[in-house]
Amino acid sequence: MIVKNKQELIYKSWVKLFWKYWVKRVSIDMVVKEAWIAKWTFYLYYKNKEELYEHIMDDILEHWLIYMQDLVKSTPDIKERFYLHMIGSLGFFQKNEIIKNLINWNPDYYIGKINDEYLSIKHIEFMKILSWNEFTDVKFISFVANIKGFFASIINNKNCFKTNDEFEDFVMNFAAVIVNGLFWDYESIKSDKSFKEIQNQCIKLKK
Repeated sequence: MIVKNKQELIYKSWVKLFWKYWVKRVSIDMVVKEAWIAKWTFYLYYKNKEELYEHIMDDILEHWLIYMQDLVKSTPDIKERFYLHMIGSLGFFQKNEIIKNLINWNPDYYIGKINDEYLSIKHIEFMKILSWNEFTDVKFISFVANIKGFFASIINNKNCFKTNDEFEDFVMNFAAVIVNGLFWDYESIKSDKSFKEIQNQCIKLKK
């Protein structure tokens, strides 16, 4: 494990332990032992376990924000954008134990400000970026609930498939069904003047 400084060493050691144990089970003593540092060194950088966990989550969410912004620029079609988000995000969620457990509402991963309410607010913010509009109606709430439910369902049922190809086919078909259902009135959204203006603006940015 190559590190630039002791703060990075603490950070990487903690992440390594999170992958092995539930977040609430990882103690400062465990990370100090993993990082081969004195305990007082930990407190030079973080006040407590909660602050370090929030640092890790903020980094994950920042990465996801950039991904959302790039997806908006590269994919003008809103329906296609939601589909790509669902397919493209799955691999990351499967590999990230923290996100996987948070999607499954595992309380052992709720520490400090990181709780279901906080994550729901962040999820809504990201969905608004993808949708380009500040939807406040039942339709937007349906977007958020269905997409989160999609991820939880897929992550928990991968073992039901004999091969990875079968699983991937199911994921793509399932995502298409959800997106088509959410955008049953997609043509009326496309005809909206404000939508066309934003779409043209995005096409210019892409060029």
